[in-house]
Amino acid sequence: MAEEMVNPWENRPTSSSVDEDEEVETLWEWSPYKPTGSNKPSDSGGSWAVKKRPIQNSSSIGDRIGKKRPEAVTESSIRRVPRPTKVNRVFQRVVINTSVSDFKTLVHRHTGLHSSVSPDSDPVYLLEDELESINVNDGPISDPNHVFAPPISTSATFPASKDYDVVIKHGEDNDFISHLRASLSRRGISVREDFEETDAVPGCKVLIIFLTPTYVPSNLLNILQHQRKESQVVVYPVFYGISPSDFITNSKYYEDFFPQDEWEEWETALRQIAHMPGYILIDKYESELIDEIVKDALKVIYSTDNEKMIGMNVQIKKVLSLLCIESPDVRSVGIWGAVGIGKTALAEDIFCRISVQFETCVFLKDLHKEVEARGQDSVTEDFLSKVLEVEPHVIRISGMEKSFLRSRVQRKKVLVVLDDVNDFRDVEIFLEELSYFGPGSRIIITSRDKRVFVLCKTDHVYEVKPLDLSTSLQNLDRGTYTELLKFSNGNRQVLQFLGRSKKEWKRLSQEIKSSSPIYIQGIFERSCCGLDDIERSIFLDIACFFKRVNKNDVATLLDGCGFSAHVGFSSLVDKSLLTISHNMVDMPGFLQATGREIVRQESVDKPGDRSRLWNGEDIRDVFIDNTGTSAIEGIFLDMSQLKFDARPIVFMKMYNLRLLKLYFSKVKENSGVCLPQGLEYLPRKLRLLHREYYPLSSLPQTFDPKNLVELNLPNSCAKKLWNGKKSLEKLKKLRLSHSSQLTKIPRLSSALNLELLDLEGCKSLVSISQSICYLKKLVFLNLKDCSNLESVPSTVDLESLEVLNLSGCSKLEIFPEISPNVKELYLGGTVIQEIPSSIKNLVLLEKLNLENSRHLVNLPTSICKLKHLETLNLSGCSNLEQFPDLNRKMKRLKCLDLSKTAIKELPSSISYLTALEELRLVECKSLVRLPDNTWSLRFKVEFRQIDTEKFSKLWNRFAWLKKVQIS
Repeated sequence: MAEEMVNPWENRPTSSSVDEDEEVETLWEWSPYKPTGSNKPSDSGGSWAVKKRPIQNSSSIGDRIGKKRPEAVTESSIRRVPRPTKVNRVFQRVVINTSVSDFKTLVHRHTGLHSSVSPDSDPVYLLEDELESINVNDGPISDPNHVFAPPISTSATFPASKDYDVVIKHGEDNDFISHLRASLSRRGISVREDFEETDAVPGCKVLIIFLTPTYVPSNLLNILQHQRKESQVVVYPVFYGISPSDFITNSKYYEDFFPQDEWEEWETALRQIAHMPGYILIDKYESELIDEIVKDALKVIYSTDNEKMIGMNVQIKKVLSLLCIESPDVRSVGIWGAVGIGKTALAEDIFCRISVQFETCVFLKDLHKEVEARGQDSVTEDFLSKVLEVEPHVIRISGMEKSFLRSRVQRKKVLVVLDDVNDFRDVEIFLEELSYFGPGSRIIITSRDKRVFVLCKTDHVYEVKPLDLSTSLQNLDRGTYTELLKFSNGNRQVLQFLGRSKKEWKRLSQEIKSSSPIYIQGIFERSCCGLDDIERSIFLDIACFFKRVNKNDVATLLDGCGFSAHVGFSSLVDKSLLTISHNMVDMPGFLQATGREIVRQESVDKPGDRSRLWNGEDIRDVFIDNTGTSAIEGIFLDMSQLKFDARPIVFMKMYNLRLLKLYFSKVKENSGVCLPQGLEYLPRKLRLLHREYYPLSSLPQTFDPKNLVELNLPNSCAKKLWNGKKSLEKLKKLRLSHSSQLTKIPRLSSALNLELLDLEGCKSLVSISQSICYLKKLVFLNLKDCSNLESVPSTVDLESLEVLNLSGCSKLEIFPEISPNVKELYLGGTVIQEIPSSIKNLVLLEKLNLENSRHLVNLPTSICKLKHLETLNLSGCSNLEQFPDLNRKMKRLKCLDLSKTAIKELPSSISYLTALEELRLVECKSLVRLPDNTWSLRFKVEFRQIDTEKFSKLWNRFAWLKKVQIS
């Protein structure tokens, strides 16, 4: 009996016109549900879906069975047909079969308007905000031969891929398939529908095949054969409107649709699939069956993903504990770690595990990439549409008020994953919306930038740990080269790269040993993503030049380049691109190789056009061929394995050169860069000039060192640096050690920022310029083994001086005037005879070394006033016969070395050394007595080469000592 007609034509949407002569089938479908697949009716009406497709012959079984040519539409053609299943249905739909021209006629008759229907192949959804309420009577609906459900907006976005988690193979679309697809997607399962009747078997982990009284896939034989070969693919049949027994009984019904010579194979296949584990949609509610299918699919996906998640179970449990799903509060957790470490895989696994506990689930993958590609507004609309379960265009046209948004989501328990948030601006616009979520909601954010979590006010942050060595071996073969495992640093993506490159392990191992550039897909593209220009420069400088170098030394140079090094270091650490351990800047091997590959890609064939050069052969070619350009910012060359001549103008075109270091990792004869014609030019932008065994007597006179931060010419042939005075306002370190021909140093009055001056071993140096008295920031002054130096300018005014080394200045007779702030003083090997009592003014002195000062005969008692002294070395002072009688305690002196002195006995005041830990009396041949109160001190005593008879009476007193050496 025909049901009561309703007028669905009021307030319908407008659309573009189509060719009225085109013969099409147009479906105008009404549903009281949202078109995103919600299983709850709308509170105020429902939505329309309009779909049109050309009428044409089809070779598929489903198209050949039960198809009728659509008739002209009339009011009586709008009908509801009961579904031939035992499922109780509450979902209602109006189905209209018509051509566009006839449909327009009916629309015009009811509305007086034209062009009311979009001819596009994609459905148009119209919500209650755009239509007046339309009442449709309850009751079962839909003819299975003419059901075309609108696609449902999925809540998880996955990249296009050859393989999917689940593929649904079916004939004609229906509500059940739409709801199943949406339910799978909401749980983070990538889904594809396969409508095509081809021989190809879709790549997936789970293949769901819908079998109806009128449909069997034409490639069923291939599917079953593929399953036998690929045991990882699980096939689930769904018997829709037919039981397995009826399906077998009905097998003759399909006989006309398969080649006669293959019918026996087909009959076997039909029987085989009828006996496979599957689902029967006859005596169950659809919602129950969908939950069962999703649950089983998740089990399969988990089992196949377990191999990918080796070593991650502990980390998964820790994140789940931070999420605390049972808690009713709204909670956010950040997942932080290096690129490729497995943040997304961890989030996907957790999303799949817990998504069934949430009403709405949204997984926005590669968010930063999506924002860059589509724009912030588009991504925001997509996000809100998934949360609200409406189409994006509704968000766009509605001008949605915050109060309305809050009312829609504040009662929803929502799970949201924002993946790969490399910039706070990617999610800034989301934050307020996230705060509206209902009790029990959870937000997971993955990022390699720790600052994102601070700005997002994330409740907890979990750092994804690298895989340990044993787990890494599970991801690779036992035969893996050790270098490769160290190189990977337990990074999952790098391990996957190495696993695919087994045939190249030997070559990769050699490249890793030589710190060569290596391209790792995914790591290369994303390592510098989100870095500003300064962060990128610091990252590349460290990757190319400064891995495992003292942090302060690197910072000094990079600050001189205008890079704000410590800020950059902190940012790179937060972005998991840099580590700082034991005050050394470091990074994993794969990141260093990636950074160097980024530089290599700047100009693959022309090294002279790259920003940084470190490979010896590349540098040699650039030097010999004179192909350097303004692109070059840094050159570090190990000259140990090379020998070639360079031209005087070798650096002429490199006027942007910041860092130049030519060094020997191993000193070898007949190696290095020779300058037979001299050197005419050095770039004025140089911050680092480091040249070991510099072969010329001076630097080019035209060189302007005003930007130099560090000048190192150890073991050089230089007699002087340059003529006259030059600006050295940025110079912080000057090393000219072991330049045996150096006779004078330049005036340093302009080097007001100089912190280190190293002139060790400059044996031709007779005097030091008085200009060092102006160096208020000088911390380290090394004049060791300047054997011809007879005097040293006063350092009293050098308020920053901490270390003064005058050891080996064998002509130095007078104790110099020394800054009271000195912490370490070395005077060994001098001819100083007496230490003045004014030494008490060195109140911060921690270490005093007078080793081998053979002319020293006296040590003042005022030495006990050095309250911070920890080490006193008097070994080798062969003319020192008496240790001073102390009149107060020295509470910090830990080590006293009196070896090889002429001391005969120690004063009883030695007991004032209450912190003494070690007393060395090696080869003290004149020593005859120790005071009795010495034994009240608990320290390590070392006696060697002493007359043991003198100490035979004291032997029992040493029984408590841990170590006594008497020989």
